[in-house]
Amino acid sequence: MATINIEFNYKTVQSALDDLLRRAEDTTDFMRQVADVLADATDAAFLNEADPATGVRWDPLSAVTLAIRPNRQNGEILDDTGRLKGSMVTDYGKDFAEIGTSVPYAPTHQFGALQGAFGKTRRGGPIPWGDIPARPFFGVSPEDEEDILDIASRYMAGAWQD
Repeated sequence: MATINIEFNYKTVQSALDDLLRRAEDTTDFMRQVADVLADATDAAFLNEADPATGVRWDPLSAVTLAIRPNRQNGEILDDTGRLKGSMVTDYGKDFAEIGTSVPYAPTHQFGALQGAFGKTRRGGPIPWGDIPARPFFGVSPEDEEDILDIASRYMAGAWQD
């Protein structure tokens, strides 16, 4: 079996390879940019009242919800008090990027819930008292995926810019 070894001693190429390896070892800057994409997608979900992954509009508030909570007459879905919308936080490190919230009712709005899914009140009423449709606010659209791939390409090519 023949073996071919190719060696080169070009300082600029070696420097570029060293830089590439350094960036590959610590991708914190890249992950920060990915976390920004996730945050922008979530902000857009609240602004557009639509699933950030698919663009499908959220179900409107029910007539019952509007009748019992008059402060929701502004029509803004998932923004009655601003608590959920304002609770979003991102985090990142050299090998992760994430967005989340500590608001306890966030999963119910993200995934929806059927009437009575969480049990009954002391008086026997269902919790929740009616079906809650899923209104996803976390997600990544095809455009967001393209943004992340663009960030990765620029990062690996050494054309990194904040």
